[in-house]
Amino acid sequence: MLLKLPNKSNIISLALGTVFAMGNAPWALWYLSIGSLIAWFWLILVKALPKNIFESTFFFGFGYFIVSLIWIVEPFLVEPWVHGWIAPIALIALPSFLALIWASFAFLGHYYLSSLGVVISLSLAEYFRLYFLTGFPWANISYVLLDTTADKWFAILGPYGLNLLLLLTCFTIASCFRIQKIANLSLATLLLSILLFAPQSFRDEPSKNLATSVRLVQPNAAQEKKWSAEFAPKFFENMIKMTAQKPRPDIIIWPETSLYLPYNSASEEIEKMREATQESILVFGALKIDQTNFLKNSLIIENKNQETAFYDKAKLVPFGEYLPFTNLKSYFKISERSNLFGWGFKRGSGSQLIRLSNGLNFVPLICYEAIFSDFLKPSVKNADFILQITNDAWFGRSIGPQQHLAQLRIRSIEYGLPVIRVANTGISAIIDANGIVLKNLPVNKSGYLDAFIPSRKQSTVYGEYGNLIFQSLILMVLLVAFLYKQIISRFRLVTETN
Repeated sequence: MLLKLPNKSNIISLALGTVFAMGNAPWALWYLSIGSLIAWFWLILVKALPKNIFESTFFFGFGYFIVSLIWIVEPFLVEPWVHGWIAPIALIALPSFLALIWASFAFLGHYYLSSLGVVISLSLAEYFRLYFLTGFPWANISYVLLDTTADKWFAILGPYGLNLLLLLTCFTIASCFRIQKIANLSLATLLLSILLFAPQSFRDEPSKNLATSVRLVQPNAAQEKKWSAEFAPKFFENMIKMTAQKPRPDIIIWPETSLYLPYNSASEEIEKMREATQESILVFGALKIDQTNFLKNSLIIENKNQETAFYDKAKLVPFGEYLPFTNLKSYFKISERSNLFGWGFKRGSGSQLIRLSNGLNFVPLICYEAIFSDFLKPSVKNADFILQITNDAWFGRSIGPQQHLAQLRIRSIEYGLPVIRVANTGISAIIDANGIVLKNLPVNKSGYLDAFIPSRKQSTVYGEYGNLIFQSLILMVLLVAFLYKQIISRFRLVTETN
């Protein structure tokens, strides 16, 4: 068997992985994350056999992901009599799969580059998660540093460069407990200073407000009631009432799929929405049937002063919004329009910059798209803000909405852009260009929030170069690790010869 029953070392790794997850939202106990990561690196330095590396990394990763992704059961509990049986499978399968990625990379890294290779390979494993299959970069390692001084590094290094810096720092500190040399202690002190103290010298641009006002409408439609014939019209009428409240702002925003009928067949409802908004710009989410009879998850802009504009969601949730592996679907005669919950979706063309009639430009995100750090990059250069509409009712009362919001705050820091987030059941929020939540509507509360849109910052290093920063850093560290291994090998050879 590749993985045996856990021994003492693996149980410790599992426990350390669960503690490492405590740095994520909603707990934000970053010091526990750093401490547990240092302890785990010390453990693998002491038990540095390839077999131990694979097993220890798997259990550490499993502990981390099963806590961070505990919300994964919630979508299957909306209709438990239909999908409930999948919940425990998903809770074990997804963390196991992600932990297996970590373990495989760590094993190869240690095999070729010894202990330092584990740091490099885990950094590469996280980058691999961004693209593998359909990509699932949720609970990125560096996200445990949000709300610390180190989170300013997101604007320079991005999440993957910061992964490397965090892992390298903790590894170097752990190595000091094994080999107490001046060089090790000096390097550990230097890296820790760079990670946590250097960002204090970075200049913060104070947040200012634009003259444009915005209203965030949060209906709080529970997922089990959202599409029902009894409740859906009531949620719609409630949003109409909140929209019509005076004084009306410049922009009014409804969440993802807030229109309970497909856009193509909701002419009466659209007319009510136009009447409620008057001169304001209305942005809302709705399903739309395209010319090929596919459903699209769309963001729609309605205003008297501009033609109706559409943005179609490009990053679809695998299995939730579509079934991946097109070739296998045709082989098993499964419709392309299928998913686990019914009718599947067709993806849009990609990230876009949309110009409003008032002259402001924004980059739209629908739900899941916010977790991809590089998705925004092609469109952000001339953007005034990022707008995310989402339906977080799928998360139920779990930690999902807090983690989803945290990742959007990181996008704000990365690109130096304010973010407007409108969520069906919360958390709707106004976020400034430093990733700070200025105003919000809490989870499971119906209401609306009026505010002014914050100003953007100057372009960030990550916004300009994206993940090229990480790619350059990882190549440099790989080169140093390779040269170090060659020098050590030759030194040992000379010593043995003499």
